[in-house]
Amino acid sequence: MDLCPINLGRTSLKIAKTFTIANPRFLTQKRPWRLPAFWNRQFSASHLRSVAHEIDEPIEEELFPSHRLRCFRPTHPGEILNGKFKTISKLGFGGGSTVWLAENLKFIQKIIADAKRPHDGLDFIRTPIDEFHLEGPEGTHLCLVYVPMRETLFRLQKRFERERIAPPLFKFYTYCLLHALDYLHTECHLIHTDIKDENIMVTLENDTLLTEYVNYQTSVPQSRHIRSEDGRVTYLSQAEFGPLQGKRLLPELADFNLCFPGLDNGHGHLSSIQSHRFRAPEVLLGCPWSYSADIWNFGLLMWNLLESISLFGRPAGEDGEYDAHVHLAQMVSLLGDPPEEVIQRERISRTHHLERPVMNLRGKECKTMNEYWGGPFFDDDGQILRKDLLTERIKLADMVTEMAGDEKEMFLDFASCMLQWLPEKRKTAKELLEHPLLEELHKSHQEYSRSIES
Repeated sequence: MDLCPINLGRTSLKIAKTFTIANPRFLTQKRPWRLPAFWNRQFSASHLRSVAHEIDEPIEEELFPSHRLRCFRPTHPGEILNGKFKTISKLGFGGGSTVWLAENLKFIQKIIADAKRPHDGLDFIRTPIDEFHLEGPEGTHLCLVYVPMRETLFRLQKRFERERIAPPLFKFYTYCLLHALDYLHTECHLIHTDIKDENIMVTLENDTLLTEYVNYQTSVPQSRHIRSEDGRVTYLSQAEFGPLQGKRLLPELADFNLCFPGLDNGHGHLSSIQSHRFRAPEVLLGCPWSYSADIWNFGLLMWNLLESISLFGRPAGEDGEYDAHVHLAQMVSLLGDPPEEVIQRERISRTHHLERPVMNLRGKECKTMNEYWGGPFFDDDGQILRKDLLTERIKLADMVTEMAGDEKEMFLDFASCMLQWLPEKRKTAKELLEHPLLEELHKSHQEYSRSIES
């Protein structure tokens, strides 16, 4: 049985009105990248059981406004898509598409776009192997076909003790993902803008897991979204793929729906990007941003993986909505006052008008991105305006408990290469790959590459 996940995107009309969408053909199909034997890791975890119960009223499985559903094509298990993909079950959903596991009833020819040169990062980028279009009530839907994966890194981490990834595996995942970022930035000239554990997938360690999953979905119908007129249903939580099978799980950077193209001559974008807690300082200040916003993003992600915490708490104001002033105060409390250059750029951003006004999250029409985020942020003396939001200074070193001694010092130095106020001070993904924290992995990879060449 040839199985593959399919992303059923929103109608083309709706997509055209959102942020810039990356063409999937920018991302080249992968070639195998064999890893040294010492990178194999053993895992074990208990199976998460399914729980069934009846619900007497309609359910909403997607926590998004209900009116958005009209933008998606109605799809059901057992449906044949494009004459060759038979849907089995819905795997997930997001702002831009729903994801279905489907059986390939015909052989799929892989779509291969030529890269400028071979790059190791290809093995850690999740790319489509096929694509097609479906007509729906609201327009045309782009559908992308992928190789099946186990789950997100976020879900995988929940299986580990204390929900933390051990330092050796953390370093390995970091090394792989930096290769992916380097490829994305240098070869594809794309900025991801939404790097988080929920957008990183891990490979299936055993193909039999898919067969078991399909058999389960065949015997027990999956829960689905229903409307008021659909009546009563039996709701069963989606089955997990079962316990980890003692084989390495490779990470792949996924979800390129919000990618932006890198601009020439050091120019940056002016727009709203990134999940709230991961938002870079230049973005929330309304200043131009570029590739280094991904590096800041990645620097914060490390704490989620290694320590199972977020460096910045929920940056919300009294109304419960995201508040850039709260977020900025958290940054200052952790990293200290920003350099004068950051303050000067924030002042310039107050007068940098957009081509057309944009509506912010509070319904205000804004002429600048600084205004969009609630600026200005600094007073005439260069001090943060909302001093009342500052907390007692936090030491970054106190937020690292999984490493000690020289290893901890290397990790803190590694993090400081990413968590810089000034975007140009952050190291690139390629430079970070050569940091002493990843030296063992880097040397092994170089030796392996030389052995292949010889």
